[in-house]
Amino acid sequence: MSTGSRFAPIGLVNMFNSGGAIKELKYETEGKCGLVSMKVRGCGMFGAYSSGKPKRIQVDNEEVHFDYDESSGLITINIRVPDEELYLWDVKVEM
Repeated sequence: MSTGSRFAPIGLVNMFNSGGAIKELKYETEGKCGLVSMKVRGCGMFGAYSSGKPKRIQVDNEEVHFDYDESSGLITINIRVPDEELYLWDVKVEM
């Protein structure tokens, strides 16, 4: 990202093909702010690596709690079971 931040989604960390949960990925920069937008399928613990702690994370426009490990850069959030089959969650990470 042109903000100097680095971000790499892993996906659903407890799944064999964790990255298969990520259906879309988009990086945007506006001034000093970076935004990562993803469409994610499935539920469980979602992980990503980031060079800095995000300002906030939203799932379907609702701010969610996240954990950030400064030593490894690992971000984790819990994505709940969707009401609809094959639902795509809208995940946004604001850097």
